[in-house]
Amino acid sequence: MQIVEVSVIGVRSSVLRLSRRESPLCFEFYPMVHIGEPAFYAAVAGRLRRCDLIVAEGIGRIALVEQTGSRRARRRKLAAVSALTLSYRLPAWVKRSGLVKQNIRYDTLGVPVRYPDMTAEQFTTGWRAVPVWQRALAVGISPLIGLRRLVSGSRRALARNVSVDDLDWQDELLHIDTVNDLWALLGDQRDRLLIAELDRIHRLHATEAITVAVVYGAAHVAPVVHGISALHQYVVRGAEWLTVFSF
Repeated sequence: MQIVEVSVIGVRSSVLRLSRRESPLCFEFYPMVHIGEPAFYAAVAGRLRRCDLIVAEGIGRIALVEQTGSRRARRRKLAAVSALTLSYRLPAWVKRSGLVKQNIRYDTLGVPVRYPDMTAEQFTTGWRAVPVWQRALAVGISPLIGLRRLVSGSRRALARNVSVDDLDWQDELLHIDTVNDLWALLGDQRDRLLIAELDRIHRLHATEAITVAVVYGAAHVAPVVHGISALHQYVVRGAEWLTVFSF
């Protein structure tokens, strides 16, 4: 299953619609590339307005929504996140490219939004557990990648390594027999948190004819799609390509 495709014409993201025979609830996955044409984010936002619930990523986002803690404290805890995202935030500064960073304002869509992502405290704890040299390397490389992309300004350069599929996950899930096996396979805490939230939504709303949009980075889509499929037998019933940016 191709999730993000890079071809001769540009980069496309596949909106995946998942459902199961036993219930009317549907999940729509929006694999996000964090830099793209304004039209891509406008198209995603337009589709989100037709959904009944949005589940979105955003480390520390709950604190921002609930306004817990001081603004300075939140910024300090998320300083590493800010540094790590420079790889795509810097290239978005090049106006001639016609590209922007992901800019969907969920609070303007008129749809309830849930943020099951890591809290700032969870991220900080996990980040501190990473060896110092690895943290320094990650924080140092990200802005360098961003600067390289900023200088080149080439859409083809930005498209390198953004292709995403689920081939590795198809092989891994052949050996899943229990929920514990699934959790052991999902090493990424953010994937675990997202699947746990979708599991809760399924248990609470499985009998309701609603559409739940899942808006996360493309790298999270394959493990989460296969995870919710393993838990509750949701399968991909349809897909639609959206152009992230063209060449």
